[in-house]
Amino acid sequence: MAHRRHLRNYLLDRKFQLRFTVLIVLIACVLTAGLGYFWYDEMRKASRIVEVKALATMSDAEVAKVQADLHRQDKIRLAILGGFGVAIAFVLAGFSIIFTHKVAGPLFKISRHLRDIRYDNLQEVWDLRKGDQLQEFWGGFKGMHRALRERLQSDIKALEEGIAALSNADGEQQKAALAALTALRDFKASSLEGGHDVPDDA
Repeated sequence: MAHRRHLRNYLLDRKFQLRFTVLIVLIACVLTAGLGYFWYDEMRKASRIVEVKALATMSDAEVAKVQADLHRQDKIRLAILGGFGVAIAFVLAGFSIIFTHKVAGPLFKISRHLRDIRYDNLQEVWDLRKGDQLQEFWGGFKGMHRALRERLQSDIKALEEGIAALSNADGEQQKAALAALTALRDFKASSLEGGHDVPDDA
């Protein structure tokens, strides 16, 4: 069964995404209202011209019919304008949430990796999804992360060489040094696999 994505799956950073969405929708509503008012006002002027001409050439019954038709058309125009505004608001809201998701997603992943680095976890970083924003920034972050992993791997290799040199040594000091190097090597190796505990509130 295919996985169904819910709205909450797109809201990784609710505060940022909803604030951006509300701002875009408000701007669209203001622009739509302004243009709609101008359009409706021009149509009302045209209707009044028709009424004036009707008063001059038609009977009272015919004028009343024309006025009723014009009034009905005005209501239809208002309904169209209102429906258009609502449709624009919904479309822009959906677009804004999806677009900001493509920004919030990479930022969310970066924050998780930074938290892992803070607690000495340097597991491999994967590419962003196709269509995500901040690809260039992610490439720089990934390069930095790769350099840290390579440095850590170099340290582990040096420690392993030191451990090998001390493994056959005698004496308590040599054994203590061997134990310390082994523990440090294991700690660094665990970092490559993300094996260190991260507090839930970190």
